Amino acid sequence: MRTSAPMPGGVGFPFGVVLGVAATAVAVALGATSQPILSVIALVAVVDITAMTTTVTATAATTAVCWCLHAGFVLGRHGDLVFTPQSRGDAVVLVLCALAGLALASTIRAARAPLHEREHDPDTPSIPVQRARTVGDLVKNA
Repeated sequence: MRTSAPMPGGVGFPFGVVLGVAATAVAVALGATSQPILSVIALVAVVDITAMTTTVTATAATTAVCWCLHAGFVLGRHGDLVFTPQSRGDAVVLVLCALAGLALASTIRAARAPLHEREHDPDTPSIPVQRARTVGDLVKNA
């Protein structure tokens, strides 16, 4: 079964990073330094968008960058990464959301694949099915 992502990882990762930076900047402008949950919500949206539109590798890398943006510019200031129980918890939230987004995207891609792609992998040899006998074949042979 081939269920490829619509955006290759080489494009998806930079796309995710740009979205992450923009989401962090907007969250900080809206007061996320005093309410870090705003940043987590914005970055969860970025991670999920990335998971739905690109590859597993690009999603994993984007998730790591989003956590660094959150820990460095929201929890910590001026880009200094902060390793606290809250930053660990936020990392777990981002990773779980990435996994859930990837699982959902994979399920949707598999369901949208044409039936012939779901039943037959072109790399696997197949044995042709014999043609069913019709009423006309039975009458000719009788």
